[in-house]
Parts: sequence; structure tokens; C-alpha cells
Amino acid sequence: MYTEIVGTLLASLGGASLIVGAFAHFLGKIWTDRIAKTTAAKFDAEMESLKSKNKLALEAFKTESNLLLKEKENFAGISLAFYQRFFEKRVETYLELLKVKNEYISEMEEEFITDIHEGWGEIYHSTYISLRKLITERQIYISNELDDLFWKFRAEASEYIKEADLAEAYAHGDNREPPWENHQVLAAYDNFARETAEYMKSVMAQISSDVSKLRSRIELDKA
Repeated sequence: MYTEIVGTLLASLGGASLIVGAFAHFLGKIWTDRIAKTTAAKFDAEMESLKSKNKLALEAFKTESNLLLKEKENFAGISLAFYQRFFEKRVETYLELLKVKNEYISEMEEEFITDIHEGWGEIYHSTYISLRKLITERQIYISNELDDLFWKFRAEASEYIKEADLAEAYAHGDNREPPWENHQVLAAYDNFARETAEYMKSVMAQISSDVSKLRSRIELDKA
């Protein structure tokens, strides 16, 4: 009797263990599936979010790139137009400078009247004034070399120009006759020409060099 009861209890416990084990296995499978689905859903959501962010970033990049390209095209157009106008103004400036240079050479070396009146200083002074007006008004269009040479020339010329201006001012102030005035002023011009001749020579040589470079550039553009 006792043996039968124990056997029955053991049998009952053994069956319960099987049931508990089977139930645990079933629950584990359910939770595993749920975890897998939750994890997959999370990954899917993160992937979609990443795709969306990347898509927005890509669209923003495309938009910014197009704007930059358009700005670059506009800048290139403006730069080209500005350069063309700048080059035209530079050519105009050097045509004027070349005219001053040629007139200077003609009057100083070819005009016999200059020899008769000994008016070298006056021509020299007049040429300097013409150069000063052109270069100061169109300074942006001249070469760096010419700019440097002329400003050295101008610094050296300042005292002589003041001397000539003072001689003329004193003559007018004292109501003296023109011959006296002309003598004093021309003497100042002659002194100016003697003392600064090398500066004038350098400036004229640089004008010729710059014109030669412009001519070569024009020929290159034509080709």
C-alpha cells in the first residue's frame, strides 16, 4: 500500500516536471521570438531613420553644391567681364603714356626749335607733369614696376617742382616783367632736368617694356 502511494507520488512529480519543462521551453520560444521581433523592429526603425537622415543630408549637399556652382559661374562671369574691362583701360592708359613718351622724344631730340631756344628744361617739366597726371589718375592700370619707378621719381622731383613754383609765384607777386620770370622759372626747370634725368629715363624705358608686354599679350589672345 505504502509502496503504491510513493510510486503514485513519484509518477505525479515526474509528469509535472515534464509539463513544467515543456511549458518553460514554450515560454522561452515565445520570448525569444518576441525579443527577435522587437530587436528587428528596432534595427529596422534605426535603419529607416539613418536612411532618412542620409537622404536629407544628400539633398542638402546637392542643393548647397548647386548654389556654390551657380555662384562660381556668376563670379567667373563677373571676373571675366571685369578683366576684359580692366585690360581695355590698361591699354588705353598705356596708349596715353606712349603718346607722352613719343612727344617727349620728338621735342627733345628732333625739334630744332628746342635747340634754338634751349627749352629742354621746359619740355622736361611739361612731360613730367603729364606723366604725373596720367599715372596718379590711372594708377590701378599701370604695372607694379612702373608704379614703383614713378613714385621714386616723384619723391626726387618734389623739391625741384617746388623751386619752379616758388620762382613763378615770386615773379607774379612782385609784378616783375615776364623775361625775369621766364629766366628764373626756366633755370629751375633746367636744374630739375639735369638732376633727375636718370629717373625720367628709367620711367620711359619701363613704359616701353610694358607696352611690349601688352603687345605680346594681344598677339597671344588673337592666336
